[in-house]
Formats: sequence, C-alpha cells, structure tokens
Amino acid sequence: MLQILKQKSRRWFGARMPVADNIHLSQRSTYIWPTAAGYLAMIVTLLMMIGATNYQNNLAFLLTFLLVGIGLVSIIFTFKNLQGICFSLQPVAEVFCGQLFSVKVNLVSETGKPHFSIGVGFRKADCMLCDVEANGAASICLPIKADKRGYWNMPRFIATSQFPFGWLRTWAWFRFETPILVYPTPKQPPSTFKHADSGQADEDGSKAKGSDDLYGLKPYQPGESLSRVDWKAFSRERGLFVREFAGYQSQQLHFDWNDFPDCGIETRISYLTSLVLGAASQNASYSLGLPEQSIGQGDDDVHRRRCLRALALYGLAGHENSASGFSNG
Repeated sequence: MLQILKQKSRRWFGARMPVADNIHLSQRSTYIWPTAAGYLAMIVTLLMMIGATNYQNNLAFLLTFLLVGIGLVSIIFTFKNLQGICFSLQPVAEVFCGQLFSVKVNLVSETGKPHFSIGVGFRKADCMLCDVEANGAASICLPIKADKRGYWNMPRFIATSQFPFGWLRTWAWFRFETPILVYPTPKQPPSTFKHADSGQADEDGSKAKGSDDLYGLKPYQPGESLSRVDWKAFSRERGLFVREFAGYQSQQLHFDWNDFPDCGIETRISYLTSLVLGAASQNASYSLGLPEQSIGQGDDDVHRRRCLRALALYGLAGHENSASGFSNG
C-alpha cells in the first residue's frame, strides 16, 4: 500500500514538473513547507500565546502577534523568492562516458527584483547557493557523471530557498529538455592494429617540401627569402645558395570495426574512440569503418566530432548509423 502511494505521489509531482530548455517556475510547480527552525518558531509562538492568555499580559500578546505577522509575511517572501527566475543550461563541452564533468546552470532575474540564497542542485542536501541581482544573472557549476553513451538526459534539478529567516523552505523540481551527446569511454587497445595506407608512401611516410628538416641547397633565385640564404657558403665564396627544407607527410590511417574481432561491442567502441582521439591529437588523417557505415579521410575537428558521434550512437535504438543531430561539442 505504501509503495502504491509513493508511485502515485511521484507521478503527481512529475506531471507538475516543468521540462524545457528555459525554465520559468510557476506557482503550480513550486512548493513550500516549514523547516525545523520554522516548527520551533511555531511551538515558541504557541507557548507565548498560552502564557499571554493565562497571565493577561498585553506585551506578551503584542510580541506573539508580531511573531505571527512576521511568519505570515515570510511565507510570501520565501515563496516569491523563487518566482521570476529563468533557469537555463549552458552548452556543455565534450563529455565522455564515466568521466566527471561540470554543468553550468544560468539564473537570470526577469522581475527587476533581487533573489537571495537560491540553491540549485540534484538533491536538496547538495545544493549550491548564489544570489541573483535585480535584472542580473548568476551561474552555478554542478559536478555530474554520465553513465551511458549516446543521447543522455540529465537527472532532474531542484531549486530551493529558505530566505529570509530560514523558517520555511520553498523548492521546485525541473528538468532540461535537450539531451547531451555523451561520447564512449576511450580505452587504449592492448596491441597494435592494422591500418590502410592510401598513398604510395613507405612505412615512415613520404617526403615533401615543407619547413621541418633541411633537404638540401639550391641556387638562389631573385625574389626568394633572404632568411633562407646560406650565408656561410657565400662567405666562403662557394656561391649564393638557399636552403631547401622538407617535411614528412604522415600516413592516412584507417580504423576499422574488424580490427578487434575477439572483442565485445562496447570494448570495440572504446578502442576505436581511443584511436580516433590519438590520431586527432597528432593532426593525422584517418578514416573510420563501422558495420554498414563508413566515414572517409579527414583530419579537422569537424571530422573528429563526426567520428565520435558515430561511435557514440552506434547500435542504439533510433540512432543506428546516425552521424547527425544534437552535438554538445
């Protein structure tokens, strides 16, 4: 019976909880209840009323009614302290499954009045406090960890306040609508893998003109940069030559699903994620091959996010082979 009542109460509260990207709290979704200090104040006021009635003391009556009036006014102030604030979530940087990251909640006052001691968190006991100035803004960073890859809906948030006296607590639950794209957990492969080389380069890459290593000397031609002139050779009367440099073109790597035939799905995805991140950090050109999906060569940040998105959504219901959609990167 108790479990049934809990389920019904959760459904009732859930139906009243706002879900959007910009949260505006209303009276329907905001609740208020006395705190322990509030219960103590009510008991003290009741005892003062009994004493004032018993001894017919006018000063005691005056103090009792003053406390009652303060308590009634504080209900309005406490409840209104949460009203008129817009809550929004700042776009999140790259998130990997299992890693702790921070979400930044922005609070903007839209009533022209200040809001004091506003707490925001995932649980009442872990709320972080801030003040929002009149027509101003504030932000709170909350640590959280994503427990699965793909599009991930963050847990519900709570906004609470006990301003001004701490006798009453007002709170409201809300949830942001847009999910976060969580990339797979990168895991270093245990051994080397086979990769495709799509050029005529040898194992160490092909040599081409660049600015990395000295390649040789060539006769000076009018208009060439004087910074490359070999002045030592000129001082020895060997002629006017310029230095010619060469760089090395890296191989075009290919990361394929079949590189790890004896591994499970999640393990393969973690290995491929690690390889993509490693190649991107070295500005190498690489491609990715998944079952029924292939991503061609690339070396820029857009290509990197596309590969990570494909790995994050692989095998998930409703997102098979999807390389588009919401991206938090």
